[in-house]
Amino acid sequence: MMENCKNYPTSRLAFAGAFMFMASVAAATPVDSRAINGTDVNREVFVNPSTQQAKLTVTGVVEDQFGPVAGANIVEKGTTNGTITDMEGKFMLEVSPKSTLVVSFIGYREQQIPVNNQTSFTIKIVEDSEALDEVVVVGYGTQKKVNLTGSISSVNFEDQALSRPVTNVSNALAGLSAGVQVQQSSGNPGSDGSKIRIRGIGTLNNSDPLVLIDGIEGSMDLVNPQDIENISVLKDAASSSIYGSRAANGVILITTKKGKAGKLSISYSGRLSYARPTNLIEQVTNYGDYMERINEAYENMGRPNHFSEATIEAWRAAEKDPNGLTENGIPNYVAYPNTDWEKEMFNHGIINDHNVSITGGTDKLRVLMSAGYLDNPGLVDNTGIRKYSLRANIEADITKWLTVGTRTFASQEDKEPANFDNANEGLRSAIAGVYPIWNGQYGAPEAPEENTMANNPLARLHDIAGSKQKTNFNTTLYSTITPIKGLSWDFNLNYKRYWEDNETWTNPYDRVRFSDGVILTPATAPSEMTTDFYNRADYSYTIQNILRYNATFAEDHDLGILAGYEEYYYKQNTRNATKKGLIDSSIHTPGSATEMQSIGGGAFDRASRSFFGRINYAYKSKYLFEANLRHDGNARYHRDYRWGTFPSFSAAWRITEESFG
Repeated sequence: MMENCKNYPTSRLAFAGAFMFMASVAAATPVDSRAINGTDVNREVFVNPSTQQAKLTVTGVVEDQFGPVAGANIVEKGTTNGTITDMEGKFMLEVSPKSTLVVSFIGYREQQIPVNNQTSFTIKIVEDSEALDEVVVVGYGTQKKVNLTGSISSVNFEDQALSRPVTNVSNALAGLSAGVQVQQSSGNPGSDGSKIRIRGIGTLNNSDPLVLIDGIEGSMDLVNPQDIENISVLKDAASSSIYGSRAANGVILITTKKGKAGKLSISYSGRLSYARPTNLIEQVTNYGDYMERINEAYENMGRPNHFSEATIEAWRAAEKDPNGLTENGIPNYVAYPNTDWEKEMFNHGIINDHNVSITGGTDKLRVLMSAGYLDNPGLVDNTGIRKYSLRANIEADITKWLTVGTRTFASQEDKEPANFDNANEGLRSAIAGVYPIWNGQYGAPEAPEENTMANNPLARLHDIAGSKQKTNFNTTLYSTITPIKGLSWDFNLNYKRYWEDNETWTNPYDRVRFSDGVILTPATAPSEMTTDFYNRADYSYTIQNILRYNATFAEDHDLGILAGYEEYYYKQNTRNATKKGLIDSSIHTPGSATEMQSIGGGAFDRASRSFFGRINYAYKSKYLFEANLRHDGNARYHRDYRWGTFPSFSAAWRITEESFG
């Protein structure tokens, strides 16, 4: 079931525009959804409350010429707010009164229905004969939609997803395919990708689908959304078994854009998104109220009051004159704080997303090159991220029967080191009687009865300094040979390299009781400071050889045969160490520390080989048959149990093509 995204805890308003040179002009002002990890904090469109429209609950039924349609997609245009129809074709969705409903279903024309304050709809969809002739990406190839026997959905990513201000691909899939559940559990930049489930949980342990980018396994969130042409989702065994055991949870096939013959075209798209938290959890921000409630709790337990009346009265008096000064010259609002920690913790910010692409070529040489930049400062301090990406897709026809090309991609991610999970835990246990930061110093509890270790969540965001960096390089060299009509041989060689470098160290700071200047928690001494590093280096290669034969006999008989071989190898190395006792708080290299705390590292590799094949047959596009077979060998298993065979068979009858249909 498709995830209903309207309840995602965060969203943002985007001021977006795309400017095309020697190409068409495009613009968008969409809304995306994100979640802050571990909180019920929401981010949504920033509008004036006096002009914000109330939500409207709409219901309806989607029908075609035969009756109700189950599994049709209903999405509020420009958002990830969507649902699907049930077995009776019915749906219910909460939308804005002036919004537009986008109704889509495979093989049918998309419809856009203005809501205009209506609450009930009967929507008729009609078959799109042109759509049935469209080509869909399937396992190791393509097929016409009309000849599909498995459950496959195709997402035109540029039309359906890029109208939203998404910063990664997994979030953009929300609401675009029936049976695909998209759930985001974190809004921490760099860890804000969504968990995807295809038709529920299919296996124990890891239930993630297999993701293939231009036929090579990878992470979809490493791909620049602007570079994607199409996404296909293989949902059942009939469509995905050609990928063997790795396809137990479904398969997502991502196809990137290619260069096209024609005049050189340079395009730029830029988006500025303004983000702020909203729908924050209501907390007790008046410390006088908090102390009275604590005393009440103690009384109910038969214990004496925890806070004295003198302390409570001091807060009440200061509350009436917040800008007055104490006898030590400290403002009352600092010496007697009533801190709303959510407002102090969460920031407003501008997210920058810029992309440039160049495409063009001749009949014999086609080029697409792109570059992307993303700057997401995060909603809390010290959690921001910057991403840089480059792509070059180049293809050349050497002869009439030989085509060669490359698909090369590189990216770098620079991440600030704060752990929002830790800060969030501190937020849950923070009290209003601590002032966050004043004159560059972090606050400590002001009430004498309070625990001196009471949290300052803002300080916890800054208790670590350093940097975290991830670098990816991915290149595929390929060739296609077509010796005779209908027969082709594809050869693909992919090489991937990944580096991760983390360097972090203790960031010392005092925690001060501002009312009298007493340092309750002194900064960590250099002798107690630690410095850490973590390095990871991965590489892998994939070799594919694929033979394809497609032919039509006597006009009515369509035959497709595929046979292939695939080899894969992966190796990973990691190193990490923690040292304590720096000679100076400003020098953080491991060599400047005096005491080894921990040291470690590891290495592992894995390899696999596979043989696979498929036969497709269609008679008048009316009677359809498909058979798949894959024979997998994996080095993770004992040599006596290393190989497995995964077959599938499927058939379909398009009854509508019969004379009585």
